[in-house]
Amino acid sequence: MSSLVDAGVAQFPQPATLELLETGEVSVETIRSDESGGAGRFAILIKAPVEAIWDVIYSCEKAKIFVNGLKLCDVLEDDGIRTLTHQVVKTSWLVPTQDFIVQTLREPFGRAEFKRISGKPKLMEGSWDFHSTSQGVVAVHELRVQPSVPVPRFIVRHLMSKSMPEMLACIRGLAGGSLSGDSQSLDLASCPGLQK
Repeated sequence: MSSLVDAGVAQFPQPATLELLETGEVSVETIRSDESGGAGRFAILIKAPVEAIWDVIYSCEKAKIFVNGLKLCDVLEDDGIRTLTHQVVKTSWLVPTQDFIVQTLREPFGRAEFKRISGKPKLMEGSWDFHSTSQGVVAVHELRVQPSVPVPRFIVRHLMSKSMPEMLACIRGLAGGSLSGDSQSLDLASCPGLQK
């Protein structure tokens, strides 16, 4: 699977982005436009070992905490490099249930690429990249989605620009990598699975 953007553009975040991340914010960039759907690149600074972040991202139990509307997560195959996971997501009555199998190819603990191989949405693919810095680990997440039913592009972009930063903040909190003790509670407050 190729990157969603040119390799030169997808490299390590620029200094201005790193400055933003050091304040605890999530960097959000639109990286591609489609007729229907949207794509983005999101980055966050996490003060935890990359292994701890990896353990959160690839845990079905934790995914139910950080993925909004995740009703089912079942690992069908896992050989350490390639996994097949069945997921069912239902975020609201306005959005049809998304029932799909995703394949993930992993290069522990630096990069992982994933793509939907069956089910709905029509298309879902992306990647995770992890860069160690003196301040912590910068996790860069790329995601491209095309819904199975026609949805205006601006709605998909709006949903992504809201939900993805919350998801990344939740992952940071679950990995124990919040930038300060005060921000730990804010990060965990972003977790949809902890909001009852």
